[in-house]
Amino acid sequence: MTFQRASHFLTLATVAVAAMLVTALPAMAQGDITRFYGSYVGSGTAERMDTKTTEQRDLDVQLGPFKDKGFSLEWITVVRSSTGERAGEGVKRREVSEKFIPYEERKNVFIDAPSGGLFSKAELPNPLKGEPMRWAAINGDTLTVYSMAITKSGESELQVYHRTLTEKGMSVTFLRMHDETVLVRLTGDLVKAR
Repeated sequence: MTFQRASHFLTLATVAVAAMLVTALPAMAQGDITRFYGSYVGSGTAERMDTKTTEQRDLDVQLGPFKDKGFSLEWITVVRSSTGERAGEGVKRREVSEKFIPYEERKNVFIDAPSGGLFSKAELPNPLKGEPMRWAAINGDTLTVYSMAITKSGESELQVYHRTLTEKGMSVTFLRMHDETVLVRLTGDLVKAR
């Protein structure tokens, strides 16, 4: 991929992200991230569009405080085997841990906390290096986390997680897209464990 094409794609991606944030803001209700804090467990069903199959997944989500008015989000997904087993061949486990800080210019919008430490410079993700760019927004009872990455061939991959508070915990919907093609769609329900 040429530098000019990469620059053009990054510019388009930045404009698209900015447009999504601006158009979503008027609809956003007042929200408080602390309402989402807790540990949630449950399960969901994922439809894989490429193979026309479904998968049962066990879901574990934890939300808590991070720095000043930010939040940490950790989740574990266990993809069960084709026979529904939780252990053995074909079982996959994925753990993700993210930290978000408030985006000062937008209420109820958060950005991925820059990585870095005491002796290293804090840096935001670089999508052109394959690092996903993540942000989150609260709209009423729903916390949505977006993750966008640029593939080696310059295409986009977008993942959208909606986590909506319910009487017993939260419902989860997830969408994974490659450019404009939906690859995975998941729905699930979780109960609040603590």
